[in-house]
Amino acid sequence: MATNSIKIVSWNVNGIQNVVKRYKILAHIRTLGSDIAMLQETHLKNEESLKLKQRWVGQVFSSPGGRGTKGVSILISKKISFNLIDSVCDKEGRYLVLHGTLQNEKCTLVNIYAPNSAQASFLSSLCTLLAKIVGSPIVLGGDFNLIKEASLDRSGHPLPMDTSLSRAFKELLESFGLVDVWRLLNPHSREYTFYSKVHNSYSRIDYLLVSDSLIKNVINAEIHSILISDHAPQPDSLLHGGMGA
Repeated sequence: MATNSIKIVSWNVNGIQNVVKRYKILAHIRTLGSDIAMLQETHLKNEESLKLKQRWVGQVFSSPGGRGTKGVSILISKKISFNLIDSVCDKEGRYLVLHGTLQNEKCTLVNIYAPNSAQASFLSSLCTLLAKIVGSPIVLGGDFNLIKEASLDRSGHPLPMDTSLSRAFKELLESFGLVDVWRLLNPHSREYTFYSKVHNSYSRIDYLLVSDSLIKNVINAEIHSILISDHAPQPDSLLHGGMGA
């Protein structure tokens, strides 16, 4: 790994209120060498989000939701520089947008936890929001609760809504020039981030997307094992040099 790289991990932690589980999650993120962690479904209330600022974590930004459900957080390591310029968070804890300078380069960090129904409507609203505020390269991670390609991203038979949701997802990618980095580097691989007991199938519904201007800075991308949570963490490493468009 290059010494000047930034490693980003996106992970649906399926609740992090329990102190033991919170310790395991933060410790595992540290073992992955993460500099930025985008966590979904934290289930933390606003005042509880500060409990995430410990050990390797230097800054915590959260959109906790209203009743200790849903919730997203972005954790920034003490090892890297991030200066916040502006932020937008969802009162329901579905998204968090941070516009700032990362290692002195402007960028926009976005973390989302899409609902498990009406995902297309959620993505449409997200597109409207991003169109108003984004003016720098984007790094977008999260649990999208949908698959991009039924033939590759689901282990079982396609579901009736797969085609329409895939179309909505691709519209988001095209609208903002975003690239699914893991799929770019693994064009034919079948790896998954979530197991559904209801459908008895594995699927890749968690993504890390970056602006196409950042592709030249990507070192690698991988999906790790499903552990602690019911989703797998997926790191994405970017060189910080040339983060700007």
